[in-house]
Amino acid sequence: MTIVCDINTAMDFSAIDSSYGLALVDQAGKILSANPAFLNLFALPPDVQNKTFSDLTGTMNPAATDFLQQTLAGRHEKAIKQTTIIDHKTLSVHVIELDQAQLLIMVESSPSSPLPLPEINHPTHTPHNAAMVNRTMLSECIANWKPDEPGTASLAMIMIGLDRFKRINETLGHDAGDQLLKFAAQRLLRIVRSDDVVAHFSDDRFAVLQINQNQPVAATTMAERISELLKRPFLVNGQQANISASVGLAILHHNTESTGDLIKHAELALHDAKQNARGSYRLYEQSLQKNASERHELEIGLRRALFLREFTLFYQPQARMQDKKIIGFEALIRWEKPGAGIISPLRFIPLAEDMGKIHEIGQWVLQTACRDAAAWPEDIMIAVNVSPVQFESNSLKQIVQAALTASGLAPQRLELEITEGLLIKNITNALEQLREIQAMGVSVAMDDFGTGYSSLNYLSSFPFSKIKIDQSFVHRMHTDKSRTLIKAVIALGSALGIKTLAEGVETEEQFDYLARNGCEEIQGYLLSKPVPAEQIRALIS
Repeated sequence: MTIVCDINTAMDFSAIDSSYGLALVDQAGKILSANPAFLNLFALPPDVQNKTFSDLTGTMNPAATDFLQQTLAGRHEKAIKQTTIIDHKTLSVHVIELDQAQLLIMVESSPSSPLPLPEINHPTHTPHNAAMVNRTMLSECIANWKPDEPGTASLAMIMIGLDRFKRINETLGHDAGDQLLKFAAQRLLRIVRSDDVVAHFSDDRFAVLQINQNQPVAATTMAERISELLKRPFLVNGQQANISASVGLAILHHNTESTGDLIKHAELALHDAKQNARGSYRLYEQSLQKNASERHELEIGLRRALFLREFTLFYQPQARMQDKKIIGFEALIRWEKPGAGIISPLRFIPLAEDMGKIHEIGQWVLQTACRDAAAWPEDIMIAVNVSPVQFESNSLKQIVQAALTASGLAPQRLELEITEGLLIKNITNALEQLREIQAMGVSVAMDDFGTGYSSLNYLSSFPFSKIKIDQSFVHRMHTDKSRTLIKAVIALGSALGIKTLAEGVETEEQFDYLARNGCEEIQGYLLSKPVPAEQIRALIS
């Protein structure tokens, strides 16, 4: 392995202002140049040039002198890493051979590292022992890397994101979260090679830099080991903590042409793994960059849409089975982006949740839907979807109350539709807010029933006014399994005194089957596609 730093022998290291120490020495151990951080870490005077560490024995801490001399003397690879404790500071030392005549010593003190790690808080003189570095040193290694030989093996970045780490902080506390990070780091350091660079990248992310290995085999093999290792239970402060790890891989010369893009591409791959394959790994592909660019453009457009109010509401009718009389409408948001046409809510709603803009959008939807519905006949309901994220601010009750007050709409004419996903995240908090809203006279329906994991448990915990049978079951009504499930949901609703509404009804055959089996309400293209507010009166009449 050869790492060529972007310096030359004539450079005066004293001019380099860095958070970690740098010293240039010759093969005999004579100091050619050192920066202020290096002098600081070892309490050295400014005039160290052309002196060896032996010459500085009377000035340096003897332990530091011994450690540096042993490090240089024991060198048998072109780059090694070691750690030690000097003057109550944990020092991570990297010795890198620049050429046949010169060595670069890089030293980092653990207080400057974003994650103090217990497993390196003791002297170790084994060149096979990997040490944790910080993000700055990681970037430096990437920027200055050169292959052993032109056209040979590659450089790989393995970006690791801990899944469900936020939940550990919330349930066990931040101290437990910090301890879990240290334990995760310990496991990583045990499985990497001595010439790998391991970094605590940020918060719940780590990174491993593989240098001049056979790729993509080495990176994918390591990613599989990391995923398997980090999903094993942790014991934190006497309590079991279970997480997993999503991993993003970027490899030079495998769709990544520049070392400068390596981290960015690994982050894109990690994001894709988090979104689509949590707990496994993804290798960077050029399509991910395209997706990221499109997402960025969509983010800009979404902010513009909020400012210019480019959203509109359409309304899809809901009717009684017995006579197909319209009894209500579901409000559905639409966004017509200039130059791009209609953007599906399936694309921009998750983005708005990630951006933290769903609160503003949700408030606008509630206000607009209530205002429009106030002009309809008094026996017509309005149903509004609520995002799980809207419950996080604990202000949904106030937002609902404000929308009702401003529009003059009776609370009994408003129905909130929530998904099972909302309850899974924080059932206690969600149910408390829903009870307060229901006490105002607003009804609450469970949307997309049967697509989650805990439907029956939720039905026993909260008095929902309606169960909405997901359209996926209706569309697959030709299968025995879907028909059986639909009959079971309708029977369950009847037994609990809860109305059932089937979504996505498009044919008379579907309508007849639902009617025969006791479904009370329907919604779908058989009645009408969603329409703008100005067409509501024509539909009702």
